[in-house]
Amino acid sequence: MTDYEEQMRALQKPLNPNRVVWRVQQMGWSNDKPWVMVLAYLDNRAVQERFDEVFGIAGWKNEFKTGPDGGILCGISVKFEEEWVTKWDGADKTQVEAVKGGLSGSMKRAAVQWGVGRYLYDLPVIFAKTSDQKVDGWNKGYDNKKNKSYWWENPKLPNWALPNVEPLESVKTYSIKDKHGKLKEVDEAYMYGVVERMAARAGKEFGATIEEQNTWLSMPLDEAYRDIEEFIAIKRAMP
Repeated sequence: MTDYEEQMRALQKPLNPNRVVWRVQQMGWSNDKPWVMVLAYLDNRAVQERFDEVFGIAGWKNEFKTGPDGGILCGISVKFEEEWVTKWDGADKTQVEAVKGGLSGSMKRAAVQWGVGRYLYDLPVIFAKTSDQKVDGWNKGYDNKKNKSYWWENPKLPNWALPNVEPLESVKTYSIKDKHGKLKEVDEAYMYGVVERMAARAGKEFGATIEEQNTWLSMPLDEAYRDIEEFIAIKRAMP
């Protein structure tokens, strides 16, 4: 496979889900409950990050021109060996922040010409989860006709639209009791400190020998924790 083919495949890989923007396509009310249909769009920061990732900060560039009827054209150029290749697309100015919106829109469209985020066009319009009450972390919308607010959750992308990420190595956790006797989960480093303190306390307050303390510190942490707990309980129960 040539470098060119590898770079094209890298450009077209699915994006991190937090770089996908969901926008309301249509909404309404049924039995006084909101319903929302949303579409996925490319985030402009994702465009910059993807080209930086594939070509490096000096291996690509963009330029803008005035398009037909006052719109904006964007050309994204990438460097293949010693040759620059450019793909163009355009967008109208937006009603809010017209120039900025036009620049962003045209750049995203030009990026799609290169394959960045093109897979998002294969996603269907999706019904999002909604509520007429505020839900933390959900998007807020407002229906001018009803003069009512509503909230909706970003949908989850299907597996085929997610990047292939190496699974994180699982972190071993341990269950211990807090000062109120309730169980809590702690990591290995924290657990080792707990066992060290418990072993020292068993020696200082309950007569555990140095050999016993060293044995606990060489045992698996969960076994040592239970063993020291049992040792202290027995000592406390003795007359």
